[in-house]
Amino acid sequence: MIAVISLGSVRLVYLKNSPGVLFLDDTAGARWIRYDLEFSLRARPAERLTTGFRHTFRLDQPVEGARITVRAMKHCTVVLDGKTIFTHPYELDRWKQHHHIKVPFTINPGTHTILLVITNESSHPAVIAHSEALPIRTGPEWFASMDGNNWKPALPASIVRLPKVSTQFPAAKDGLVAILPYLAIIFFVAVFLSLKSDSQSKIISNLGRWRPDPSQFRFVLLALWLLLSLNNMFKLGPHVGYDVRHHIKYIEFIITEASLPLATDGWQMFQAPLYYIVSAPLYGLLMQRFDFATIAKILLLIPILCGLLQIEIVYRASRLVFRQRKDLQCIAILMGALLPMHIYICQGVGNEPLAGCFISLVILYCLKLIVPYQQKQTPRFFILLGLFWGLALLSKVSAVLLWPVLIVAIFAHTRMVTGPFKYLMSSLLFVFGISILTAGWYYFRNYMELGSFFIGGWDPSRGIVWWQDPGFRTWPQLLSFGQSLKYPIYSGVSGFWDAVYSTLWLDGFNSSVTTFVNRPPWNFNFMTAGALLSLVPTVFILSSFRSVLRAENPFRNAVIFSVGTISLFLIAMLDLYLQLPIYGAAKSTYTLGLLPCYAILTAAGAEYFLGHRIIRSVAIASFSCWAFAAYAAFFVISAQH
Repeated sequence: MIAVISLGSVRLVYLKNSPGVLFLDDTAGARWIRYDLEFSLRARPAERLTTGFRHTFRLDQPVEGARITVRAMKHCTVVLDGKTIFTHPYELDRWKQHHHIKVPFTINPGTHTILLVITNESSHPAVIAHSEALPIRTGPEWFASMDGNNWKPALPASIVRLPKVSTQFPAAKDGLVAILPYLAIIFFVAVFLSLKSDSQSKIISNLGRWRPDPSQFRFVLLALWLLLSLNNMFKLGPHVGYDVRHHIKYIEFIITEASLPLATDGWQMFQAPLYYIVSAPLYGLLMQRFDFATIAKILLLIPILCGLLQIEIVYRASRLVFRQRKDLQCIAILMGALLPMHIYICQGVGNEPLAGCFISLVILYCLKLIVPYQQKQTPRFFILLGLFWGLALLSKVSAVLLWPVLIVAIFAHTRMVTGPFKYLMSSLLFVFGISILTAGWYYFRNYMELGSFFIGGWDPSRGIVWWQDPGFRTWPQLLSFGQSLKYPIYSGVSGFWDAVYSTLWLDGFNSSVTTFVNRPPWNFNFMTAGALLSLVPTVFILSSFRSVLRAENPFRNAVIFSVGTISLFLIAMLDLYLQLPIYGAAKSTYTLGLLPCYAILTAAGAEYFLGHRIIRSVAIASFSCWAFAAYAAFFVISAQH
């Protein structure tokens, strides 16, 4: 933890000072300001934008030798009383430097006007300025204009307003009120069954004491999940999902060109190829017989299968971690099956479900290494672990984040079984060697063809230049939270934590659909109510930290492992969020492979509430309400055309 905090602090300082990171921090009582433009959810093309910022101030006595400090994003011209006193050269990579501008004339008493003209490329022009000698502090009292004629109050850059379409969806509290009758039934039935578990009535007693076997419960949830997915397959439009058309173009490229594309060949061509290779034979059978919409529906079979496999993996992980606690196993399985992120991402064509499936397998094998009472693992075990990691790397590059997880898990396992140093090194060699043999060819191909092992979707070398709002980062975007509990749809534009929360517990970005008219046909009252109902499993997850403090807790290792792994992925996501100032840079679906970790933390935290009879009943009933709403939110009723 000390190493992570230290390295993270160094990384944060580096990103803050890097000219490629558009981070705006207010200083000296002044605020970064920009033109008050409505938030756009669409991708913007490369463009150069210019904004003028104007402020009028009054002096009662002359001021000589005044200095004005300006930072602009990115090119800046300063005009005082109609005279240009500073022009910054077009060196856009030096925009973070402070310009201490000396006014070359005496400013006499009276009214004066300062004008800052800011030009930026592929982001909103913004500026911060202040002076000790003059009453100049950029803020909302300044005016801004994009055409030099129409002026309106400037907007502090730290304020990111929701897009108007967000309020067209039900607010979280309104959605909760709308479904209260359904929740009341679920809640009181669950409380009744729990409280009556000790009843003398034979029927009630048997019903109340019945506890589902985790294996049977797993099959019930598999059946319900499959029913939902097959129902949605024929009712969702082909546009629902992140970049569906571009994922299918990748598959089509493999069929038509009989080779893998390079990252420079198209919008999604930078992705690792395994999902597209697996989908290509199915697409080849369909392309001559069906139209695009039908093909998109049938291709969903692979993400659906991956979703089912992840539920099975969560079941096996819960059985491994909570060996003596069937109740906690059931909670973990329910969480893994009905986590909204897991449901909606598997309803669209893309590589995320397959990558999530293989990452979950790696997590399961790591858990086998760290749970108590295990024996030394054979080389075959580590070969399989390396194979699954290699397949995960062939599915999505984010699986590379697992390398420190694997090292820690193998090191901890070696220590627990008192294995020699040779055992540690051979285990690491098997895992890393097999993974390189499995996936290395693809990344070395990238290096040979493109000069880099991996080219991101935002890399300028691809020649696909685009940007999205907000176009920069501020401290409130990193630290604030709460908008997702009010208007959760598109609340992720407000900041990192709202983006993480709204895409974990509901489809916060509407599967990339940016209009109200073409929205996915989710049941939005249930979905937005889920933002508040999800506070229940969130509390469970946070409560799991108690397990870390109890050395005798049998699932303490699994909790520490899960917390560390999720934290690692969140840190990586935050790093990307800082570098890529678009609203979609933070999505919990990037952590889909950590589904077993989420399930373990939920069950471990729920254990704290299961001791007292009444508290247990309320906790189980509340969690049941969340699960019901999560399932109902994504079971499509009316077909989309």
